[in-house]
Amino acid sequence: MFFAKNFVSLPVEEQWNYIIAHTPDGIRHGLSEIVRRDGGSCVVNFYEALLNRPDAAVFLERDTVERRLRGSLLKWLERLFPAHETDIHGLRALQEKVGSIHAQLEISPNLVSYGFYFVKMSLCLLIVDHFETKEEQIKAIIYCQSMVDFAMTYMNKAYNTDFRKKVEQDQSFKMFSLGQDLNFEKETQKATFFDWSTQVLFCLCEQRVADLQTIGESQFGLWMTHKGQNLFKGTDDFVLLGEMIESIDRRIVAVREKNVVPAGFAAELRNNIKDVTFLTNRLFQAMEALQSGLDPLTKTLTRRFLDVVIQNEIAFSLTHDKEFSIVLLDIDFFKKINDGSGHLAGDEALRHVADIIMNTVRSNDFVFRYGGEEFLIVLTESSSADAADCAERIRSRIEQSAIPCSTGATLSLTISGGIATFQGGVKISTLIDQADRALYAAKDAGRNRIEIYSRTSA
Repeated sequence: MFFAKNFVSLPVEEQWNYIIAHTPDGIRHGLSEIVRRDGGSCVVNFYEALLNRPDAAVFLERDTVERRLRGSLLKWLERLFPAHETDIHGLRALQEKVGSIHAQLEISPNLVSYGFYFVKMSLCLLIVDHFETKEEQIKAIIYCQSMVDFAMTYMNKAYNTDFRKKVEQDQSFKMFSLGQDLNFEKETQKATFFDWSTQVLFCLCEQRVADLQTIGESQFGLWMTHKGQNLFKGTDDFVLLGEMIESIDRRIVAVREKNVVPAGFAAELRNNIKDVTFLTNRLFQAMEALQSGLDPLTKTLTRRFLDVVIQNEIAFSLTHDKEFSIVLLDIDFFKKINDGSGHLAGDEALRHVADIIMNTVRSNDFVFRYGGEEFLIVLTESSSADAADCAERIRSRIEQSAIPCSTGATLSLTISGGIATFQGGVKISTLIDQADRALYAAKDAGRNRIEIYSRTSA
């Protein structure tokens, strides 16, 4: 329509400014008139669309929408479509403010985008009625779509930034243990990094360039992404380690793509491995004095840190387009164990189940003692199918194992589990509630089984 040849290469704010500056005055005046006259109906469509979605209902109450939110959204529309030249810096600041508010309320960009779809469609229908010629209608629709989309770009950027800050500012997040004592975790991650480095050097020696694995793809890299970054975030050494890993991974990817190992690459990589090992040790040494926050019986995490762990995974999911899942497990008929064999046997059963769970999940996952006989697992970067496979392995191992008690008796037990997967648009409490509903579905279906939450079956 009226795009410059270099439009795609312009910074986003300049693109937005270009659209505004090159839209004819008659089109801009017409959109302003449409919003002034019929903006209220667009606002109604926005909130009706959200109120009819169960995952949005947790954020919105119809009374609040009627009293405050409709008026605020209408003012936002009027600011977005003025009749005259727009203050682009002020307009950008407004979108960033709105995105920050969404982050504070934990309203995901997915929901906002869904609502704005109905705003854009409403405006497009009004444009067709308002403008007489096809050319004017097309220009007005492009202008309308562009203004809303650029506004959402800055909203989403501010949301992602502020949501992550919200998590990082919770200093208690640095106080939780990693599922084992810190020294054990340090030795485990040293071993996983050693495994990676050995595998990479063997690939180089054997000229198996296609099999080279980046650090980010390794168990060590996953651990650093989901646990290490939350434990060490804010330290200079962790920033340096991250930059070092990114540099190493870029070179490995380049070698894989070219299928040629440059001269001196192996020697350089060996030196990099020494530096990564040194920095990792120093990071752990700096954190050894921190409080662990472990459940004293099972050595799993306490609920104290559950919200902030899930918040962080939500932030990571939204910024990296990754799913994650939670699994809620409950020991079947646990009361019978306590009543029939005593509370000491019950404690031994809990420890046994916790050990199986901890030995089944990956080092980058989180295991919590959620209640008396309930455990909650946060499975990072896991789909529903991945979570179901993991939960089924746990269920099967528990069913097939015998628990030797200090009394000389042997116990056997089973567990039931529910799975919920974060795919945007829900709060922490909603996600846990979904897993809980799936757990109850498993119990209703006869126990000793795993169920996945779905809206159709809820």
